[in-house]
Amino acid sequence: MIRYLFIVLVFVSCNKDSLNNACDISSDSYLKSVFLFNLVGESKSYCSTGMVDLSPSIIVVNARQGSVSEGGGSLTIGSSTIFNVTLKEIPGAKVDIQLSISHPSYATVSPSELSFDSTNWSKPQNIQVTGINDSVANGNRPFRVTLVPTSEDSSLDLNPREIQMQISDNEKRLFLSASTYQGGGFGGVSGADAICASDIQCPPGSICKAMILNGTTRVASATANLGDGQIDWVLKPNAHYYLSDGVTLVSNTNGTSLFQFPFTTAVDSVNYGTWFGGVAGWIYDTNTSCFTWTAVVNTESGYILRTQQTSNLFLGATYACNNLLKLLCVEQ
Repeated sequence: MIRYLFIVLVFVSCNKDSLNNACDISSDSYLKSVFLFNLVGESKSYCSTGMVDLSPSIIVVNARQGSVSEGGGSLTIGSSTIFNVTLKEIPGAKVDIQLSISHPSYATVSPSELSFDSTNWSKPQNIQVTGINDSVANGNRPFRVTLVPTSEDSSLDLNPREIQMQISDNEKRLFLSASTYQGGGFGGVSGADAICASDIQCPPGSICKAMILNGTTRVASATANLGDGQIDWVLKPNAHYYLSDGVTLVSNTNGTSLFQFPFTTAVDSVNYGTWFGGVAGWIYDTNTSCFTWTAVVNTESGYILRTQQTSNLFLGATYACNNLLKLLCVEQ
């Protein structure tokens, strides 16, 4: 309450006709407002003329927020994003900018230092923030990149700049649906996705989809084991997949979002398999997918995932469409 009383007292005379008000950067009231806002932890002041930056900096960054993912070039290196940096005015002396990450286990920033002078102050220099892929199911996490300028030119605004970042987790969960279905009894890909999304095992706040193919709206690989031509595929590149406990590792994917064999642990040791629709090599098979997931008769068959297998025997078995099998659900 006291915090906001300070703000009201400072801005009571803030109008465009006042010669000395907190919205006028050249006035005494402006300086007093900076002091008070910093005292109460505010960084922005809203005036009739717009938003006033209470911590101006010589540093100009093209974006003040961004995101990276743990998934990227490998199971160690995540994705990257690039920002460009300039100065807002010509400096009277060289300006060095040190860059750091608030949580070094989340990401790296390169380079770690930038330098500007009167010849290159307006030429953008790139910095690259790269996520780090760990093997812990720890969710999406915020962090920040801090840019700290130093210079012998004391007339410059040598306040730090921050880029607010988020890293997306790349540890996902697998689970079998609670109910069983005939090959034509779950409503195709969209129906299977709806079943997985509503399952109690789908982690709170997550989207879950079914590992099932139809050759049009859900494709894992156009060529055997290459992961090419993917459409709405449920696995992510260079990710770790766990059972629903979030601790027991099943397998990793490679850069093309396909499971690597052998698995560390079987998906399920009790159930024989789940509906899939793809042959060995992750390719959809039109003739063996329960007539594109509409058949419930024993004269039609569909490819399944053998959930008890940890080798490439996980793929390639068929089952009559009148049988009842579960769906394999995957956290997105």
